[in-house]
Amino acid sequence: MLKFDKEKYLSMGKLVLSKRSELEEIAKKLYDRNVKSIFFTGVGGTTAEFTSMKKVIEQRTTLPVYCTNAAEMMLEGNTQLNKDSVIITGSKSGDTKETVAVAKWAQERGVPVVAITKEGAPLCDHVDYLCTMETSGVENTYLSFYYIVLKLLNLRGEFAEYDEFAKAMENVHESLIKVKEKFDPVAEKIAKATYKEPYQIWIGSGSIWGDIYMFTMCILEEMQWKRTKAVSSPEFFHGTLELVDDVTQVFLVKGVDKCRPLDERVEKFLDQYSDKHVVIDLADYKLEGVPDKFADIVSPMVTETILTGRLAPHIEHWTGHSLEFRRYYRQFDY
Repeated sequence: MLKFDKEKYLSMGKLVLSKRSELEEIAKKLYDRNVKSIFFTGVGGTTAEFTSMKKVIEQRTTLPVYCTNAAEMMLEGNTQLNKDSVIITGSKSGDTKETVAVAKWAQERGVPVVAITKEGAPLCDHVDYLCTMETSGVENTYLSFYYIVLKLLNLRGEFAEYDEFAKAMENVHESLIKVKEKFDPVAEKIAKATYKEPYQIWIGSGSIWGDIYMFTMCILEEMQWKRTKAVSSPEFFHGTLELVDDVTQVFLVKGVDKCRPLDERVEKFLDQYSDKHVVIDLADYKLEGVPDKFADIVSPMVTETILTGRLAPHIEHWTGHSLEFRRYYRQFDY
């Protein structure tokens, strides 16, 4: 497959799996603290990931679960944030200024901070419960945080299936590779047919909404300079539907969670009024060895593996625009 190193991918997966006990130990420490609220906090792609994660977690716990932008959190605060809360954050680089700042800000207020980042990064200096690792692939980010938060819920008596879920994850990377292989020719076809489109609308819902937003923002906008609109399936009918015509390219990613009927409503509309739309159905890309009852949990991982993992490199191939090139991001102070 184009720009895919199977051995490296499996190696990164093994690293995450090897960290399971360490990550679960963080969950035990949070349980011992009797944490009473969870704040997923970050910026950029991290916030997008946490948006999806919040959807997964809040359906399985009575704990209040929040997803906040780190920069806004420091300015606005939150009346529900206190010493009985926990801030969960992360940064691939470990030096994202808003993430480092919010961790320091939280500690100054006595709020414990959990983070996953690379060893020796500035973020490490402001974290109470730290796990260091350097991996690629957002699906690994999800799995890492699941080992913490879903285990915490399990200790609280709320996610009794945790051990079954964790067992299913032992071979998840092999299953994700099979999904990549199945979607790859689809990704090539989509990229070839749509890479010249000047404007795109991307739609999704439920536990993958954060990933739809992240793909448009981080991949298409930041890395490909494509003008895009990301909108959730229920919100599509309150504004964005008026942009649908015979020339606008629309993408719909149908989920497999409780919000699927919202996606189906959008699909019905597009079939009737759009001449240029692509539907990607996650029901066609199930993970082998993962029970259907965990579908909403792993859906963000599947979405990332097909969109960022496969569609992005094919778009890069056809546009000739490197995914690594930036005009502004991290090029100078702003």
